Amino acid sequence: MNNQQAIDRLVEHLEWGWTEETVAAIEMGIHALKETQWIPISERLPEDESYILVSFKNSTMPDIARYEENDEGGTFYPGDDEKSYSSYGFFVNAWMPLPEPYKGE
Repeated sequence: MNNQQAIDRLVEHLEWGWTEETVAAIEMGIHALKETQWIPISERLPEDESYILVSFKNSTMPDIARYEENDEGGTFYPGDDEKSYSSYGFFVNAWMPLPEPYKGE
């Protein structure tokens, strides 16, 4: 089962009339699943000046990137680099938020 199938199944279960606590827990699960999916850049772009994980059309290795908007649109940069991915010949096709840092117990 993929994430979208899990989300669809949880949404169906919300209609069963469960308690508010159960519904809240399911909604948290849905949110968590949605946050761990790749978002195609054709659907939505990240927030300006955010750090994200990116996938490439022409490479199999994801990378941590920075997204910045300007008058001409948005640009993806490798980390804190000043040169864009496209200037290196890499083309971003999807992104996702970075996970929360590990905090230990």
